Amino acid sequence: MSSLGLARQHGDKDRALAEAVDRLGPHVPDLGQALVVRGGNAAVTAIRRDPAAEARLVPFPGALDERLQQGLARRGITQAYSHQAEAIEHILADRHVVIVTPTASGKTLCYNGPVLNAILRDASARALYLFPTKALAQDQLAELHGLASLVGDGADMEIGVHTYDGDTPQDARRSIRTKAHVVLSNPDMLHSGILPHHPRWAKLFENLRYVVIDELHAYRGVFGSHLANIMRRLQRICRHYGSSPVFICASATIANPRELASRLTDREFVLVDQNGAPHGEKLFVFVNPPVVNAQLGIRRSYLAETRRAALEFLKRHLQIIVFAQSRLATEILTTYLKDAVPGLPGTVDPVRGYRGGYLPQRRREIERGLRDGVVRAVVSTNALELGIDIGALDVCVMAGYPGTIASTWQRAGRAGRRSGRSAAVLVASSAPLDQFIVRHPDYFFESSPEHALVNPDNPHIFVDHLKCAAFELPFSTDEQFGGTTAPTQDVLGVLAEEGFVHEADGRWHWTDESYPADAVSLRSVSSDNFVVVDTTGAAPQVIGETDYTSAFSTLHEKAIYIVEGQLYQVERLDIEGRKAYVRDVDCDYYTDAITYTKVTILDEAEESTVTAASHAHGDVHVVSRVVGFKKIRFYTSENVGSGELDLPEQPMHTTSYWLRIPGEVLGSLPYSADDRRDGVGGLATAMRAIAQLLLMCDRQDLGLSIDSGGPGTGGAEAYVFLYDNYPGGIGLSTPLFQMRERVLTDARDLVRSCPCETGCPSCVGPVGELGPRAKQVALELLDRLMDMNQDARDAIPF
Repeated sequence: MSSLGLARQHGDKDRALAEAVDRLGPHVPDLGQALVVRGGNAAVTAIRRDPAAEARLVPFPGALDERLQQGLARRGITQAYSHQAEAIEHILADRHVVIVTPTASGKTLCYNGPVLNAILRDASARALYLFPTKALAQDQLAELHGLASLVGDGADMEIGVHTYDGDTPQDARRSIRTKAHVVLSNPDMLHSGILPHHPRWAKLFENLRYVVIDELHAYRGVFGSHLANIMRRLQRICRHYGSSPVFICASATIANPRELASRLTDREFVLVDQNGAPHGEKLFVFVNPPVVNAQLGIRRSYLAETRRAALEFLKRHLQIIVFAQSRLATEILTTYLKDAVPGLPGTVDPVRGYRGGYLPQRRREIERGLRDGVVRAVVSTNALELGIDIGALDVCVMAGYPGTIASTWQRAGRAGRRSGRSAAVLVASSAPLDQFIVRHPDYFFESSPEHALVNPDNPHIFVDHLKCAAFELPFSTDEQFGGTTAPTQDVLGVLAEEGFVHEADGRWHWTDESYPADAVSLRSVSSDNFVVVDTTGAAPQVIGETDYTSAFSTLHEKAIYIVEGQLYQVERLDIEGRKAYVRDVDCDYYTDAITYTKVTILDEAEESTVTAASHAHGDVHVVSRVVGFKKIRFYTSENVGSGELDLPEQPMHTTSYWLRIPGEVLGSLPYSADDRRDGVGGLATAMRAIAQLLLMCDRQDLGLSIDSGGPGTGGAEAYVFLYDNYPGGIGLSTPLFQMRERVLTDARDLVRSCPCETGCPSCVGPVGELGPRAKQVALELLDRLMDMNQDARDAIPF
């Protein structure tokens, strides 16, 4: 297409996008300025304009091999963006580098350039690329293979670039071990398929020059803590073979990229974060669904509002991605959009769903459809938040606040072109945090993204990887695994008592017959997935899979299992065989599981009494069990039925902060026992919303459990537990304990300032789950728990 045609096409899209944004709410007089609309039922609360930027181009560093520069020139790349040149210079000087620039800014060349440069200079040089998923590794393979072939042909050498994951055929693995210059893999395969078999990979480890960790921001919490220990094992093996690789990390925007890279690798990093790539103008729009019942504080369904917003863009022929907060919400929105935009017989469906649990071939088909433009809308969980190539989309619509500023920007970055206008739309749910964000857009736009937290010395994770490391190589009796504070020798002593290792001649040797890496799952409590089998036809067919933790809430008997709008009913859940058997069904509802959680205090690390309440944190035992389910009708959200379930308990040892409310305080409230319990529930909901905001953590990171003493107990004491929702904990309970007074202060302000009369989802919890006095009792309870004579603390202005 000619440059004139491209300009005309961009102009048409820009006009269509501006028109669609204008339809989201009241007339906006000037899209070029940030606008905040407060009060009333205005749907659009803010529009922010990010202006376009020109490219900052500079020559490639002179130290870059001429043959590489010629290969890049044959691809039309004769100059580097400024951040690419800066990163390449640092890497060629053997500095560890972390690159933080937006999506589609050319981060891959920052590491592909130095890696290929090293191979051109020394054919024995090797590099290891790590991506958080197999799909990302496959996605990057084509890009790197094309460039490597071009450069290799010009240099009269063959540069081997291969993926190595669970799908790699056995007959190809031996060749990859010896011939691959660049191995693209993922942490799971490195953990279980490469490090334990390091003698077979001697050529890689002896010559390992570079380790690339892409999508660095994905390695937070438990997954990041596992990766940090895998990096300890990797570097231990590298030292054994005499290599010391340079680490290159690429990340989306987070508050602490250099700190995170250092925590994961125990190395000091140089930060490159001044983007030199061009980008078009972007509009960021905040939408708050209108209130439909002022007394109850009920807003229009955020899923219905997301559907409306998405259709405004779709009917103007713009290509969109919709992010949902859960697999269930993804399937509901996919169903809604498919109903509104049906495909023609014999053609590719213009609306697709995308989530974990879909079979790989389905996901690859959807990705191709997006790149080719035949798929006009995709509804996804965070599975597409990472950098899989899905082309240049026009609009990103988010159904609910993702929970963190960093994740919101990452999702927004999936839409955008190097020229022309794009948009990101955030549709708020009724949750307190969502409401705070859309009512206070300045907080979002002016705040730093969150810190990505990891805890490599989490006892559960540390011990598991110490076992793996001992299996790989013996430990000397003075060797540390990780930092100087890690209890390496003490743990090895315990492992010796349990028969896993034996000390001889100053070295700890692995003596157990087990293969320890097999017992460690990097991403969940259990490594066993459930396979979903469709028995509708004559021959059973596998249609998906679900992780162990989610299986009990999504694959219980009579559950509705949805794949891209196609409904199935679960006929049988085989827990031992890890299979769920489903059949095609025609119904107008979906199911939502009801989970009961019980927390038992194991050890109190610290306690503080503030006025009438006592606060503490420490170790707890959490037991969760799915006890039933609700049937919810599509579109109306009516509860049209329910059922009871008898499923196994899921135990977890973790850390928690808790608030104890004395019985005399509860007993002094002039309300019934049921009203008091509702008040405690409302208080807990507000506390969790505040805690999530103060900790800047994902909503799934922080679990909530309430022990209100049971029915009819009157003045029995009550407990509110806010616990780390991962085995062993990830370090949230201690800072929460330290902020205990502010949590109560801000929770009271949140409830008090909410305009509803009797309580709503934006303050004390979902309508219908609490009684009509929940808000009133929660406020009185908060007043009594706090010392009103203390100096008022600064509170978040809800």
